[in-house]
Amino acid sequence: MLDRPVTLPKPLNELVSRALHLCEHMLPVCEVFYPFAAIYEHGRVGCVFSEETNSTKRESQLIEQLQWRIIDATTDSNSYSVLVYAATVNTQDSNTLEAIAIATATPNHEERLLLYPYYKVDGKVVISPPIDTVTR
Repeated sequence: MLDRPVTLPKPLNELVSRALHLCEHMLPVCEVFYPFAAIYEHGRVGCVFSEETNSTKRESQLIEQLQWRIIDATTDSNSYSVLVYAATVNTQDSNTLEAIAIATATPNHEERLLLYPYYKVDGKVVISPPIDTVTR
């Protein structure tokens, strides 16, 4: 799966870079992090939040809610988006790795899922190169 480097459009590259930087700061102090999203439009980056409610939601519900918020915010616009959440990757030799999943989308509806395995070493987070998955 790591047969070639990942090349992203400049706006997505900026969003992914910022998301990974935030994860590097969050993961040493948190066991897991809440899903989050961001949109790049006309040179500006904006955050997308899930709706606040009194009820507790599972992570999958938060991810779905963020997906709908991204769709609502980017329909009929020239926007790029990322949705970031925690994931677990199963390797061929039956090991599991913690990973940062970043679902990307372009204005022409090209979607891609990047999985960034990470390790905690001496209180710091080391993020590995991505496992690239093209979604349709």
